[in-house]
Amino acid sequence: MSAMQSPTRRESHLRRRAGRERGWVLRKDRARSWNVDHQGGYMIVDLYSNSLVAGQRFDLGLDDVEWWLAED
Repeated sequence: MSAMQSPTRRESHLRRRAGRERGWVLRKDRARSWNVDHQGGYMIVDLYSNSLVAGQRFDLGLDDVEWWLAED
């Protein structure tokens, strides 16, 4: 992934990859204020079972999401 991409474009790319390669959905925290359960990042959810894969408290950054997608 190019470090020169904008965060929005990078997020879109990772969303497509998650769905296409793993059957996962990338969810972004929409809370208006930061707290213990909403840390302003992302979580990965399995599309078919609606179970959490990573980022229980929306604590993943885009680098973390990319790492999860690269893992086998």
